[in-house]
Amino acid sequence: MISLNKDMPVFPGRPGVSERRPIHDPSVLDVQEWTFDPGVTFTPHAHATPQIVYMIKGKCKFKLEGSDEEVLLEPGCYYFTPAGAAHDITEIIEQTTMLIVSPPKKKK
Repeated sequence: MISLNKDMPVFPGRPGVSERRPIHDPSVLDVQEWTFDPGVTFTPHAHATPQIVYMIKGKCKFKLEGSDEEVLLEPGCYYFTPAGAAHDITEIIEQTTMLIVSPPKKKK
């Protein structure tokens, strides 16, 4: 499957947040592209599945559960969060776009 920009509409979320999803089979792999504007805030949270996140553009600060270190993420960086591990984007410095890839969510 090929997803061209014209095939991926932008889904606005809360103010300063938007999402795009490429055409794919979510029962095989979950792929999301998220964009966050400076000033958007988060609270520490966890996901039911592990995630690999690739920084496409922007700058933000990130902290993973169990670490005292807050790291600066820039384009080309990636991070991995295990299932159930709390993590937090502590500051959006520049408009940030991330590609998030994870296994499919289990059906309840």
